[in-house]
Amino acid sequence: MNAKRNLPYFYEQTNYPKIYGNSYWGHFKETELLSAVEPELIVNRNNFIPEFDINSYYRMPKYMLKKYETMLNLNTKYKIDHIETYKTKDNRCVIVNSPYFLTEEDEKALLELGYVKYKPLYRRGSMSYIHIVPIGRY
Repeated sequence: MNAKRNLPYFYEQTNYPKIYGNSYWGHFKETELLSAVEPELIVNRNNFIPEFDINSYYRMPKYMLKKYETMLNLNTKYKIDHIETYKTKDNRCVIVNSPYFLTEEDEKALLELGYVKYKPLYRRGSMSYIHIVPIGRY
């Protein structure tokens, strides 16, 4: 008899389950097709929250989605993938972009958009880039 293990979701493995529980990444868990989350990602995510003074996961309102469309749109020439957005305690939004398989030209384009290279936060094979924007109608 092959009993199924009750495996934790990725968000449950962090020190910040209330924040990551609202993210797309947080709702993965180990299955027959998906291996366990890499320990490095848990460490990186645990460090990310205090490093950027994150208060919560953030769902951008429509006016911000429109304003930052180039930073968020998967259908642009830029490598935009696995977007997550977080709110800081001082009312800023940290956009996390974690695309796979970037070329040097792709990375250069992301940096020119204003993203900054960060530690991996998504999955093996992807690199994370962040961009911090104000929240509000500025």
